[in-house]
Amino acid sequence: MLLRVVLENFLSFDEAVQFDMFPNGKRTTFADHIYPQEIPVLKQAAIYGANGSGKSNLIKGVDFIRNTALSKSFLSSIELERYFFKLKKGARKAPIALAVEFSMASAYFIYKIEVSLTHIKKEELYRSGRGKESSLLIFRREDKKVELRNTPSAEVAAATNELIRKNPLSSLLALNREFPIIKDVDVNKVSDWFEHKLDVVSIHSDLINLMELMRKQKALLAFTNNLFRELDLGIAEIGVKSENLDEWIGKHASVDENVRDEIESLGPKEAFVAYREHRQAFSVSIENGMKKVHQFVFNQLGKKGYLEEMDIHSQSDGTVRILILIPALYAAIHQEDKTVLIDEIDNGIHPVLVKNLIRYFATRKAKGQLIFTTHQTGVLDQKQIMRSDEIWFTEKKDGATQLYSLNDFKTHNSLSIEHGYLEGRYGAIPIIGAIQ
Repeated sequence: MLLRVVLENFLSFDEAVQFDMFPNGKRTTFADHIYPQEIPVLKQAAIYGANGSGKSNLIKGVDFIRNTALSKSFLSSIELERYFFKLKKGARKAPIALAVEFSMASAYFIYKIEVSLTHIKKEELYRSGRGKESSLLIFRREDKKVELRNTPSAEVAAATNELIRKNPLSSLLALNREFPIIKDVDVNKVSDWFEHKLDVVSIHSDLINLMELMRKQKALLAFTNNLFRELDLGIAEIGVKSENLDEWIGKHASVDENVRDEIESLGPKEAFVAYREHRQAFSVSIENGMKKVHQFVFNQLGKKGYLEEMDIHSQSDGTVRILILIPALYAAIHQEDKTVLIDEIDNGIHPVLVKNLIRYFATRKAKGQLIFTTHQTGVLDQKQIMRSDEIWFTEKKDGATQLYSLNDFKTHNSLSIEHGYLEGRYGAIPIIGAIQ
C-alpha cells in the first residue's frame, strides 16, 4: 500500500511537496475506506486541479520512481533535463529528489533517490520506523560509494562499487535485479513491490496484452461483464472469439501483407497484436502448434431484447477507454496491497459514467488502493463516494505546483463539496480573464 510520496525539483514541483494516504482520525464517514493496518491508510484518492496545474505530474513522479527502480536503462534513455523544475535560476544545479513510503506484507519501507543530469547522487532504502523509532538503513548509495546493512565481503563490495561506477545513471535496485549481488530479502521485497504491487496508467496507456488477459483470465472477463452491466452501456456481454488462422484469413482477404509477414514469422511463445484506428483489432497466438486469431466481440442490445454481435470498432472511445482501465480497477479490488494510479480517469468518458465507475470501486470490499486525477466534480460526493481526506487539489503559484488536501479545510459532512469547489472555496480551479 502506498503511504506517501514526496517530490522536489521535479517538473512543476519546486520545493518539496507531500502527497499521502493517511486518514483523518476525526472523520467518521466511510470507515470502510480505511485499511486498519499498523499505519492506517486510505482506500482511494482523487486529485483535482485546473489544466496545467500539475496534477498529472504527481502521477508522472510516481511512474518516474517506479521506472528508475525497475530499469537500469531508464534514466539514460530519456531526456532527463526535461524533468527538472525550470522556472527559477539555477534549478538544474539541484538534483531531482523523490521519495516514496509504502507497506507490503506488514513491512514498511522508504525509498529515496536524488538524480542529477549526469548521475544518481544519492539512493537510499530503509525499513521505516513508522514514526515510532529510527528507520533502519538497508542500503545507501552516495555518488560512487555504497553502504549496505549487511556488511558484504570485500569481493561483493568491490563488485557493487564497480557496477555503480560503470552505470552512474542506473539505480542500485535496478542493477541488483540484473546482477543480484546484494543478498538481502528486503531488497527483493522492495523490487517486487515496484514490479507487482504498483501500477501506473497514463492518459495514453494501452494494454498490448489486453485481449490475452481477457481470454485467459475468466475471473477478469466476468468482472468486466459485471461492470459493463452495472454501468448500463447497452452491452449484454463481452467475449473473446478465437478462430484458426487459415479460416480467419479466408474471411479477411484485405489483411495487409506486412501484417501477414509478421504473423508468418511468429514464434511459439510469442503473440502478435494488430491495431486499426488506435484499437486492438485482433491478436494471434500459437496454441498446440496451431495459429489462432482472437478478437473482442460485443453482444450489443437492440430493440425488444435483440442482440447483435459487434466488434471493437463499433464501440465508442469511452467504452474502449473503460475496457483499457478494467484490469487496473480489477487489480485494485482483488490484489492484496496493490496500488493503482490512473491519470485523467475521465478521459473520453461521460461524467455520469465516471461517477458510477468510481462509485463501483468505492462501494466494493477491496484489497488495494485507487488514486486518480480527474476534472469530473460529480465524484466530489461525500455522501456516496469520497471521504474529504480522500480529496486533493493542485494549484500553481509563481509557476510551481502547490499540493494540498481538502482535509486542510473545515468541512461538515452535510456540505456539498462539489458546489464549494466550483465556487472556488478550495482553489484549484481555472482563473479565466474577461474576453475582450
